[in-house]
Amino acid sequence: MNWTDFTVVFDLDGTLVDTAPDLHAALVHCFSEKGLPAVTLDTIRHAIGHGARVMIETCAKETGASLTEDELSAMHKSFLSYYIAHIADFSRPFSGITETLDYLRDKGARLSVCTNKTQDLAEEVLQTLNLTDYFDSVIGADKASEKKPSPAHLLEAVSAAGGIASHSVLIGDSSTDGRSAEAAGIPFILMTYGYLDDAAYDPKRFGQLSDANELPGLLESMVS
Repeated sequence: MNWTDFTVVFDLDGTLVDTAPDLHAALVHCFSEKGLPAVTLDTIRHAIGHGARVMIETCAKETGASLTEDELSAMHKSFLSYYIAHIADFSRPFSGITETLDYLRDKGARLSVCTNKTQDLAEEVLQTLNLTDYFDSVIGADKASEKKPSPAHLLEAVSAAGGIASHSVLIGDSSTDGRSAEAAGIPFILMTYGYLDDAAYDPKRFGQLSDANELPGLLESMVS
């Protein structure tokens, strides 16, 4: 397989970018408005990956609160308003990510983002952090026919980048990513520095790394 035939798909939150600090700030804001106690940054790290509404509901339960649909919708609206205004105050690419993206671009690989963030928010994060130009496609949750862990989301990200599933890999940090890759029949690389959400889930995977600086070497072994 040539590099130009290879599609590397990345999850966004917890894989490409450490977005947890800004997500946490937005969550604290909407919880404060509701009169709920703030959750810790560590708590939110394990609630990321399924979308903002699920994250708000999960973290509310951690405080002992049970939200009605109307309450959840109002908090979601407050969360998004604050988050959009502060989307990358503290968010930064993880160590080794920009170097990996430079390496893959130099090799001619196709690159894609497959995220359960909404399309607008995903594009805004990437644009603000000057990452947009690396990617051939970005497929957010509301742009996909079905969001992760559905394999459809991942397969649509590969296709939008001009690739094919048999010459692709997904790099992610959660069971959501692992299940999506497994269902699509695509190798999965787990990045353990991210927001691991389910330690009991052990998907079939090509590899597991704790440092993005090691990604080029592992990906090289898949191509050669």
